[in-house]
Amino acid sequence: MLKNICVSAALCLITLGSCHTAKMTEGKIINEDIEWSHTWITGTNKTDLPHVLIIGDSHVEGYYPSVEKALDGIAYPCKFTTSKSMGDPILLEQLEEVLKHYHFDVISFNNGLHGRGYTAEEYAAVIPGVYKLLSKYGNPKIQWVNTTAERDHLNLQITDAFNANVVKRNQYVEAFAGKKNIPVIDNYSLSIAHPEFYRSDGVHFIPEGIAAESNNVTQGILMLLKK
Repeated sequence: MLKNICVSAALCLITLGSCHTAKMTEGKIINEDIEWSHTWITGTNKTDLPHVLIIGDSHVEGYYPSVEKALDGIAYPCKFTTSKSMGDPILLEQLEEVLKHYHFDVISFNNGLHGRGYTAEEYAAVIPGVYKLLSKYGNPKIQWVNTTAERDHLNLQITDAFNANVVKRNQYVEAFAGKKNIPVIDNYSLSIAHPEFYRSDGVHFIPEGIAAESNNVTQGILMLLKK
């Protein structure tokens, strides 16, 4: 489901925050105990079909195979996944290394479940810089996938404490996306409506949830490819 939402209260912060993103290498680095990334680029020497880059975290790792299958013969689906969060300057460095070396016609971007050490405001301050970077090479069409809810692993019927940060992050994303007319894929509402989609960790999805998440992302990509 596509969603263009403008949260006016958040726009003020994002506008102010954009002045802090001019030097993308600035910012604090808060490492997790394990940091990881995965780059997978298909059709590197082919130009017969458009190239789609799907950016995210372990949720993308989960639904990428389904998106890849759905786009077979339509596009070359690629992925870049990472544990780095918006707010961490290393994320921008990682993204630029991928974007400057390969051409992409469509980019599907999600980031929000990692980086617990960053406040929602620190996360939001980087949004304009991330969008500028995504748009920098080849003028791709962009969709932003909001972040799924995080649930209490002891009771999947309720969300955990970090989910309040997720909600704020999504609000800032939706505010910026509304200003720029960027389509937003609303996987947060999907995740809130279906606690049964969750694995016991309260973060990742079982196959039924992955399929629903994949369908939302795929439909958004297909709409951008038609434009």
